[in-house]
Amino acid sequence: MKRVYVVGTADTKGEELAFLADAVAATGAAVARIDVGTRNPTVPVDVSAEEVAGHHPGGSSAVLSIDDRGTAVAAMAIAFTRFVESRPDIAGVIGIGGGGGTSIITSGMRALPLGLPKIMVSTLASGDTAPYVDVSDIVMMPSVTDMAGLNRLSRVVLHNAAQAISGMAAKPAEPPDGRPSIGLTMFGVTTPCVTSIAEQLRSIYDCMVFHATGTGGRTMEKLADSGLLSGVIDITTTEVCDLLFGGVLPATEDRFGAIARTRLPYVGSVGALDMVNFWAPPTISERY
Repeated sequence: MKRVYVVGTADTKGEELAFLADAVAATGAAVARIDVGTRNPTVPVDVSAEEVAGHHPGGSSAVLSIDDRGTAVAAMAIAFTRFVESRPDIAGVIGIGGGGGTSIITSGMRALPLGLPKIMVSTLASGDTAPYVDVSDIVMMPSVTDMAGLNRLSRVVLHNAAQAISGMAAKPAEPPDGRPSIGLTMFGVTTPCVTSIAEQLRSIYDCMVFHATGTGGRTMEKLADSGLLSGVIDITTTEVCDLLFGGVLPATEDRFGAIARTRLPYVGSVGALDMVNFWAPPTISERY
């Protein structure tokens, strides 16, 4: 039976974790309460922190015997990632957390397949969430107030989050129509070209167009590495320029790595390689 995993640190956010799990269960969804704390829990859970920590390559002691909080959080993130990768019964994942909990839980969420429902209720959700979301499809929901006990506002936020994850998990998306998928990269100046290509191929292929803004290229290559693409038409390789010249939309050093590893059919071009992207003037290097 598939279950919604409700994840939090039961040592510091036990009251909120229990409330959220009960709210999800009240919708009729099957629930698994997962503890990713590093100290003694304050509420009952279905999967203990010790069980999660046991998935760390160094065993549970590599997580739970660490005195330094930052090191313990990083170790639990590794353990939780390996834990969720081993579970075949996940219908969706919803997490709650502050800084440490958000880091732990989103690490595991990023390892799950794209399309599997993921919601993170976080005190950090109204800031820069790129390090937590990266190239995944995590929905970040602001907690509004800090998680230091329930209040009238946090109850509403958690209730809404429970309704959202239950709705997502209740009716999975329809399966693909059978057409093979290809990835295409696009930027403003290459839009006419890529749009024309996609229009000509859509009757045969499921065309996935990615905005070449750094994350777009990484997302496409993640899908390639995951075996979800049958080919790539990489018209827009502009992210490489931002990598080489300090732009704000850079590729990583592994750009094109997935293509080499998978040996997918590949057509590449030099779209938008004549530009580098910056935001406000302070983002422009002094060398320019």
